[in-house]
Amino acid sequence: MFTVLLVLSIILISVPVVSAKEDCSYSVRPSVHKEPFVSVKLSDTITQSETNRHQMYIGNEVKYFEMYLNWQSDSDSLALTVYTPSWTNIGNFHDSDDGILDGKIHIDIVPNGNYVDQGTWTFDVYGESVSSQRSYTFSIISH
Repeated sequence: MFTVLLVLSIILISVPVVSAKEDCSYSVRPSVHKEPFVSVKLSDTITQSETNRHQMYIGNEVKYFEMYLNWQSDSDSLALTVYTPSWTNIGNFHDSDDGILDGKIHIDIVPNGNYVDQGTWTFDVYGESVSSQRSYTFSIISH
């Protein structure tokens, strides 16, 4: 049992923090979860240099939330910019920020305090390098 806890502790400690902005009160890490099972997800399409804005409400007492943007093509590149309800820019994220180049951005947003800010969060999906119209899905999972 001790060995399992030690290995689990090492794995959790070794998860790198990715490019959250320094002046915000959040950190971002590759998601510690496997590909999520989500019953509700948003689907949309995007083209080169287009920005699609999505807004989702995060309730109270959420310790962190998981974001999963999936466009299923590592030949195209999308970017994801995240804003808190008070319009603080958490950061601009890319495929590689979760540690794997696979046509997905799968990261956790973790507050430096107790809970994530309650309210409507804004997520801008940007078609950074898209050869033609690209479909994608976007999910938020509260924890």
